[in-house]
Amino acid sequence: MGRKALILGSDYGTYDMAVEARNLGIYLVVTDLMETSPTKEIADEAWMISTTDIDSLEQKCIEENITAIMVGASDFNINCARKLCKRLHLPIYCESDRAWEVATDKSKFKEVCKEVGARIAEDVHYSEDMSDEELAKIPFPVVVKPVDKSGNRGMSYCRNVEELREAYRYAKSVSDNETIIVERKLHGPEWTVNYILADGEINLFYFSREHHQPGQLANLYSLMNTSSGHLKQFIEEANEKVIEVFKKAEFKEGIAWVEVMLDDDGHFYLIECGYRYGGDMSYASYEKVCGFNSIKWMVETSLGVKHTAANLPAALTGLYMGSAAAYYLFAVKEDKIAKIIGLDEVAKIPDVIIDMPKREGSRARYHSAMGVIRAYGATCEEMIEKIDAINKNLRILNKEGEDLILYFTDFDAVRRDFQLGVDDYT
Repeated sequence: MGRKALILGSDYGTYDMAVEARNLGIYLVVTDLMETSPTKEIADEAWMISTTDIDSLEQKCIEENITAIMVGASDFNINCARKLCKRLHLPIYCESDRAWEVATDKSKFKEVCKEVGARIAEDVHYSEDMSDEELAKIPFPVVVKPVDKSGNRGMSYCRNVEELREAYRYAKSVSDNETIIVERKLHGPEWTVNYILADGEINLFYFSREHHQPGQLANLYSLMNTSSGHLKQFIEEANEKVIEVFKKAEFKEGIAWVEVMLDDDGHFYLIECGYRYGGDMSYASYEKVCGFNSIKWMVETSLGVKHTAANLPAALTGLYMGSAAAYYLFAVKEDKIAKIIGLDEVAKIPDVIIDMPKREGSRARYHSAMGVIRAYGATCEEMIEKIDAINKNLRILNKEGEDLILYFTDFDAVRRDFQLGVDDYT
C-alpha cells in the first residue's frame, strides 16, 4: 500500500480534502465518533476513535502505518492534530506554538495588530466590580466576546450596562479562557480575506463578502461570495498590515484568513483571524475562478511537500468576473430533521458542491448550519441563479412539515456589491 492518511473529524473542509486526497491516490482513513458523515462515506476506512484520544490514535497510526494527518476547518481538531503529529513526527503546517496561540486567542491577535499598527476596534475596560461612575463612561454600543470561540459563539452586542453584564456572564460560560473581550462596536459590511503561505511568504488569495438575510442577525452570514467590491481600498489600506500581522505571528505555511469590517468611519478594521480553512470552504469553488487548487496545496503540505514562494499563486490585485460562493443552510429553529427533499436535484446543478453533515434524524440547532453548498458562476448573475435554484429545490423539514432552512434571497445586495468592484477596475 502507498501513502496512507488519517483525517481527524468530519468538519467542514474534510470532505473536500478527502476528494482531493482520493484523486491523488492516497488511501484515506477518517476518525471521529460519528456513525457516518459525508467524509466517512467516501473514505477507504473509518475509525470510531475520538479525535481527543491522542494515546489511542498514536498507537493505531503506528500499527496502520499512517504517514500523514489531515484536518478541516476546526480549531479543536487542528489542535488535536498538532499533538498527534508531534508524537508521530509527522508534518503539520501550523506547528508553531506562537502562531497557533495568535490564531486561536482573539486577545493575542489584537496584541499583534497593535504591535504592527493594524487598525482594530478599541478595547473597552470592564470588570464585574466596576463602580456606577466607571460604568457610566463606557462608550456604548460595545461587543462582548470570548477570546477562544469562532462562529460568533458567545458573542453579544450591548447597548447598556444591563446587557453588558448579561453578555459578560454569557461569554464566560462558553469560554475556556478567563479573558473576555469588550470592544467598541463597529458598524458596516464584513469580508473574509484569504491568503496562501509558503516558506514565510504570504500572498492575498481571495476577497469574500459576507451577506445576511434582511431581518436576520447582522452577523448571521448566509451567503459569502468572492467579489471585488472595496477590494481596491482594502489592498491600499489594510493588506500589507494583515501580512505584517501574519509574519509577526509566525504564520509561515499553508493558508490563513482574516475577517475585516469596513466601519462607518470609512476605514477597514481587522476583527479576527484563522490559521486554517474557513468553514465556508469557498476554496473548492474558487479554483474555478482563479485556476489555483488550494485544497491540493493543503493536502500536499500534510504529506510533507515543502512549498516555496515560487509555488505561490500570484497575489490578487484586481477584478475577477467569476464568483465563488458558499451558502450556509442555517436553521430557523431547533428541531429534528424528518425529511430532506431536493438534494438530488441540487446535486445536478453544474459547479455545485454539497457538504451536508446533517441527515434525516439529525437534530438542528437554532441558527446553526445544517450544511453548506458551494457554487461557482462565470459571472455574478450565473452564481445568483444557482443559489436561487437551490432555494427552489431544497427543503429540510421537521415532522410537522415545516421548512427549517433560513433562505437567502437578497440578491440585489449581492449584485450591487459585485458591481462596485467592476466599477473600480473598469
